[in-house]
Amino acid sequence: MSDDTIRGLLQRAPFSFLGTVEHVGGATMTDIPIDARTAVVHVDHVLHAPDDFARLEGHRVTLQLAADADPPAVGQTDAFFAEGLAFGETVALREIGRLSYQEVEPHITAALATGPASTFATLRGELAQTRLTQHADQADAIVLGRVTRLEKSVPSTGSEHDPDWWRATLDVRHVERGDVPTGPVEILYPNSLDVRWHSAPKPAPGQDGVWILHATEGPLREAAPFQILHPEDYQPLHQLDVLRGSRERA
Repeated sequence: MSDDTIRGLLQRAPFSFLGTVEHVGGATMTDIPIDARTAVVHVDHVLHAPDDFARLEGHRVTLQLAADADPPAVGQTDAFFAEGLAFGETVALREIGRLSYQEVEPHITAALATGPASTFATLRGELAQTRLTQHADQADAIVLGRVTRLEKSVPSTGSEHDPDWWRATLDVRHVERGDVPTGPVEILYPNSLDVRWHSAPKPAPGQDGVWILHATEGPLREAAPFQILHPEDYQPLHQLDVLRGSRERA
């Protein structure tokens, strides 16, 4: 099994684990519909997980098996790639993909040798770098700069998802890409912590780094020529080497 296959599953599944099937046609939650593809699985070892799933090791979960794969046998241990389906006293998951233990064992062995990092830390790091470079390729400018000023920019509307636009002034000392002068450059950002905007970068006074800028469109352009909306629009300084290396290899 190639690493490309595992990368594909990691891109689609927020959670993976080694699990042993205890029962097929059952569930650990009373409000989950049960059919021939509903299984109770013991989580033997978490391979990678967000915070919501990180403590599932040693617990039993309900797994809705994928329709395009044969159901595993009771007692079978596999690497399951899944996403959340329901949360209660226990957890229900939806299977996205499945690999045999032998197919993921080299990654497990490598992780045990290097420390507490997740089994797929290296592959996930490569995926994160790929996402970053793809996102940067769509930007209008990439600069190195330090935040020198923050100010409220656009009056709040009072709406439920009001972005609460603020303006940051960057002291740009290097332009990696784009038509941007060195010196002061203004950028808009949503200061709201609403679910729609909470992941957007929130510049802090004196913050230094790499800024991935996107041209402001429409009426907001009067407030600032650029904006940052995406979680990856701010990067620490060392990530500039990642972006440069990607472009050199392209």
